[in-house]
Amino acid sequence: MPVQVRIAVTGFNAVGGVMLTLALAAFGVFLSGMQVDPVAQGGTGYLDFVLFFNAVLFLSPLAGVLVFLGVRVRRGEHWAWLSSLVFWVLAGTMTPLLAWVLDAPLPFGLLPVLCAVALLGLLLTPQARTHCAEPDELRQDPARG
Repeated sequence: MPVQVRIAVTGFNAVGGVMLTLALAAFGVFLSGMQVDPVAQGGTGYLDFVLFFNAVLFLSPLAGVLVFLGVRVRRGEHWAWLSSLVFWVLAGTMTPLLAWVLDAPLPFGLLPVLCAVALLGLLLTPQARTHCAEPDELRQDPARG
């Protein structure tokens, strides 16, 4: 397996772990009877959104999908490679837009873009594309010689 794929899969697992940790932390706050109220304590509504909607309902399933895709990319499955490309393009475009709409601090929009660009760059290397190529794509076409 190429080094680029190993690094990308490690990145998948790291991002999935962070997402799962945020989801579990938000779930714990949710179960605490809503003792934390950032808006009443002078905070912003963005933290409420991240903790109670995004993390609990959105990040937990995506963390599982991300780790699953990482395992499949490691095995060299072409569909997982394509799905990963779509996932990182969506993460790299939607997260900063969401951060902008919700008036979040800059790192909330910038960090996901940097991760997405780095992992997309690794997945688009020739070694990663070859590792995840369909078996038919590896065979040479007899008509081409």
